[in-house]
Amino acid sequence: MLISISSTGAIAGGVAAGAALLFAAPAIVLALWRKRKAPDHFFDVPAEEDPEVHLGQLKRFSLRELQVATDNFSNKNILGRGGFGKVYKGRLADGSLVAVKRLKEERTQGGELQFQTEVEMISMAVHRNLLRLRGFCMTPTERLLVYPFMVNGSVASCL
Repeated sequence: MLISISSTGAIAGGVAAGAALLFAAPAIVLALWRKRKAPDHFFDVPAEEDPEVHLGQLKRFSLRELQVATDNFSNKNILGRGGFGKVYKGRLADGSLVAVKRLKEERTQGGELQFQTEVEMISMAVHRNLLRLRGFCMTPTERLLVYPFMVNGSVASCL
């Protein structure tokens, strides 16, 4: 029996579509399963949601809120810099002055969990000579710590 060219093309197309379906279906199922099983992370809160998200007693600031407070991390607001990143002076919407520590981006495995752990540890550190951490901001691209502003400068400048 002879098979025409048009039926050969139809068979080849059917085999290709079936093979694609065999590979795509498990990939889609795996992606949906991973999305459902994704660990909880702190991300920037969209403007329409409640920005009052807390980690313990700490306020979780939105990135936009800290951009406004520091005039979009303007160079004129830099208080200091070091191996960790830069510190900016900022004024929050309520009028209070803050120091915003913008950490250098380090793409390490477990970086988000490590940052969350560090924030929790810093927030528990209580000593009369230490500033209490006021809050934090964490987005996929930014990690920021918010401290009360020290009018007399840093401890290092006083020494």
